[in-house]
Order: sequence, then C-alpha cells, then structure tokens
Amino acid sequence: MKNASWITGIVLLMLLAINAPASADPNDQITICSFNIQFLGSSKSRNDEALASVVKDCDIVAVQELVAPPNKMKFPDGTDVKPDKEAAEYFAAMAQHGFTYWLSEEDTGTGEKNHINSSSTEWYVTFYKNEIVEPAEDIPHGFLADDRTDHPCYERVPYAFSFRTLDHNLDFVLISVHLKPGAGPSERARRRHELSAISDWVFRNDDQEKDFIILGDMNIYKTSELERATPEGFLSLNDECRDTTTIIKNDYCYDHIMYRVEFTKEIDTEYDMFVIDLIAAMRPFWDLDTPYPGDPYDHNEFRKYYSDHHPVMFKITVPEKDDD
Repeated sequence: MKNASWITGIVLLMLLAINAPASADPNDQITICSFNIQFLGSSKSRNDEALASVVKDCDIVAVQELVAPPNKMKFPDGTDVKPDKEAAEYFAAMAQHGFTYWLSEEDTGTGEKNHINSSSTEWYVTFYKNEIVEPAEDIPHGFLADDRTDHPCYERVPYAFSFRTLDHNLDFVLISVHLKPGAGPSERARRRHELSAISDWVFRNDDQEKDFIILGDMNIYKTSELERATPEGFLSLNDECRDTTTIIKNDYCYDHIMYRVEFTKEIDTEYDMFVIDLIAAMRPFWDLDTPYPGDPYDHNEFRKYYSDHHPVMFKITVPEKDDD
C-alpha cells in the first residue's frame, strides 16, 4: 500500500484537536495507548504502516492479540521460537516511528498448550520511546503467574510492563490484559474473577511501587457489568462505558484503563480516556480498487486490514519528584 502517513497525520491532528479534552502541560506528560489489534501476525493484508501511524505520537503503546513473535529467540525452556513475517512487518513499522519494544518471553492462552503461532494463544508487547522512558526491572514486572496455560484464574495470564522516566521522577507498572470474551453469565463471572486476581497480585506486590495501571481488552459489555467487575479501590477511565469496538451496530465498552485512585494521582483525569476513531483514521490509507471497508462498514474486511478495536489513549503527568 502507498505511504500516506502525512495524510493520516493531518486527519489525526484534526480529530484530536476537535474531540480530545484539554490536558495539563503536555511537555510534562506521557501519552499511553492501549490497542487490541485482532490476531496481529496472522493477516497478510494488514496495513501495518497505517496502524503504526495512528499511534506514532504516543510515548508508550501496549498491544494485545499478537499471535506470533517477530524475530528469532528462545522460549524459557530453551526451545526455538518460530518468527512470523507478518508480525515482523508491524514491528518494523513501529520502529520507523522511533519505538523500541518489550515483548513477553512466551505466549499465553486458556488451552493446555502454548508455544504455537496461532490465535489460540497470544503474546504481550509494549512499544515505547526510549528517549522518554526505560524499563524498570527493579520493580514488579513480567507474567502475573508462572503457569501460562489453562490457568485457573486467567484466560490469558496478564503481563506487567514496568517503566521509569529518564529523570527518575516517575515509575509505574502497566498490566496488559485480554480477558475472557462472551456475553453470558459464566463469562461475566470469569472476567470478574480475573480482575479480582489481578487486584490481589497488585496488593501483594506494592511494597516498593504503588502505581499499577490495568489496561487492555477486558471484553466488558455494559456499565452494570463494569460496576460489578471493577476491583475495590480501582476506577476505570472508561466508567461511562464508551464504545471501543469498530462494529457500528454494537455499543460495547470492551477496553478500559483501571488505576488505584488512592495512589496514582498522576493520571490526567481532565484528559480522561480518548477513543481514536480507527475507521476515520484509516480511510486516507485505502488505495485499493475496491470500496473502503469502513464506508459502508464491512466488519470482516475491515478487521482483516486493520482491527476490530479502536485505540484508546490516556496521559500521565510526570511530577517533580516520585511519590513512592
């Protein structure tokens, strides 16, 4: 596909200027995005350059649903990983915008097996600008459990990414999640249990660090479920349950940013959580001789080229001194 990132940049700036709430001093802030890219690494039609361009101005981007690793590496048990060309193309597109990445050491899923390049398991990856933050491996990080398959508490074991600003004025932990899908009572109960288990992990590991932020695809359908599922002491920036899926006929608040109000005062609550309209943002990139699948919306075609979730953004204000 043709490189139209300059067009998309203009479109995004217009969207943000019109719709994004005002924030504090942007020079003292970190912009963080959570983006579920459905089955990333499985579609040869994926427009990786377009998806990278939509988040290029963020400082950190947590991505869910990566189904295969981009490069040669080894699993923790010493066996070889099979890299995936389609995944590598997205990583290369992000690198073009100055991103470094932190990839989980293996995949995780609800079945009995992992170490497979398929949509039945997934990897966690977070991209970051290394002139803004660096990994902070002296505070809690990594998978929340040792067993990454068929776990009693998690459909996919969440992964904690810990970061610190280069001036050491702020450190924090992003817990990237992808909770159980489904609208039935058993699925809702499972999601509530998953969030409770994550909360328990946070409270067991907060002796040195207090700023833990849970983010990602929580598959929550409506406000009533969100109220029951949100762990005690946490608040979601998407407490209004704004739609974060590209499916126009649905109105599901799948994606959330949850934080502990008592401890994480650095969240810019005026900016809140901003949902980027992926359908509008991707339109300038379409250069095929077929109708753009966002107008009218064709779900299967759109998610093949892009995703079925909108990216969501929030901001953290960097204090003059770290408070924990």
